[in-house]
Amino acid sequence: MKLKINVLIIALCAFNGNVFAEIAPASADYIYQVKQGDNLGKLSRELLDSPARWNDVSRYNKLKNANLITPGQALRMQLAWLKNVPAEARVESLTGAVTLNGHAVKVGDAVPTGASLETPAGGSVRLSLPDGSMMNVLEKSNVAAKQLVKKQQGNFFTAVFRLVTGRIEVFKKKYPLGQAPLHIQSKNATIGVRGTHFRMGQEGDNTLAEIEEGQVAFDAEKMTQHLELTGMQGSVADGVHSMKVIPLLAQPKFPILDAAFSPASVTFTMLELSGATGYRGEVAKDEGFEQLVVPVNSSNNVINIAGLGEGHYWLRLRAVDKHGLQGREGKIPLIVKWSRANSHALSFDAPPKRTKPSSALPLVKLNPPTFEQGDQITVNWQGEATLQYELQVASSADFLLPWITQISQGAQLSVPTPMPGHYFMRVRAIDGTRVGEWSNLVGLDVK
Repeated sequence: MKLKINVLIIALCAFNGNVFAEIAPASADYIYQVKQGDNLGKLSRELLDSPARWNDVSRYNKLKNANLITPGQALRMQLAWLKNVPAEARVESLTGAVTLNGHAVKVGDAVPTGASLETPAGGSVRLSLPDGSMMNVLEKSNVAAKQLVKKQQGNFFTAVFRLVTGRIEVFKKKYPLGQAPLHIQSKNATIGVRGTHFRMGQEGDNTLAEIEEGQVAFDAEKMTQHLELTGMQGSVADGVHSMKVIPLLAQPKFPILDAAFSPASVTFTMLELSGATGYRGEVAKDEGFEQLVVPVNSSNNVINIAGLGEGHYWLRLRAVDKHGLQGREGKIPLIVKWSRANSHALSFDAPPKRTKPSSALPLVKLNPPTFEQGDQITVNWQGEATLQYELQVASSADFLLPWITQISQGAQLSVPTPMPGHYFMRVRAIDGTRVGEWSNLVGLDVK
């Protein structure tokens, strides 16, 4: 797909020397101060994309003698003339089984030009871009890095991504015009930005743009149409109809929430907001939403969040309009912990206070779990049918924040399937305030 917003750069490269001599130097030009020992050959090799480019530099700076440079002299150079070197994005955080070119991703992995990232249902990945900007690739998304380069000298970057499907959120660091352009291609349109907070989606045949702050260029490909979108504006490109500027919905209206929710029942009803058909958002471990935990999707005003263990979280939501555009986000803190007051929900019980493990209770052997039809997993173990048992499921082997803690009468239990990822399970016998030793650990992979 050809980027319309790259026309300016291409045109600059094609201009002849006479034109260069007439235009005013750009604010984003690279300025090099000649050092002792510099010569034309060295500068051409180390700074410019080709030795022949020196002729353009000479004319651009109106040098009286194109073959003479002196220490201390300042030379302005167009960005298009500078040598490119490869750059990389980098994985800052992730949830779920995210893949890079079909292989599992870990924090710190590089994302170079040509790489393809995919996130599963419930998963996400946060990338730092070469210029310091941030991109969140949300659940069920596929994003390809088309071009990631930087100039060998100075803070000049170019990044081009293609959103194949799904959704991204971008916090673009602002630079002078032309110094660090970012372009996001999709099926029916391209977004070009310099510094802003925006979201982009490819849902079916619709390419969606939502601007929280700043300004972006939104260019339709098939319709050859250009829009300038600013904060609280969005648009939809379907490749058939003309695009139009659509005001985004206001921040969602949260009700007064409970002081704390049980992991089994994080459910509440949003206050009515005109034009809202549902809500989408995310839960994170931090207020800056750098460590996303689970996505939130609702086709009405009832919010139901599954998969949270005990802890302090932040929730952000955006109202969805009839076009599928998401409005301005709102966020609130969320506390999840066990409480006897809500222990009846979904048969989850608040774990009673118990003494140290009792040798009088038998040691339990946990079997590998089996998946049922639907959203349940069956867990069973070798134990006495007359005893009660406590089952825990957690994302880490230390079980500091169990996703599930459930009490069962007997040696079998069905629990909700967690979001994609790797988990650990353990079980122990309980009898009033007496507890047995924890069983062997069993791994659980949800894809």
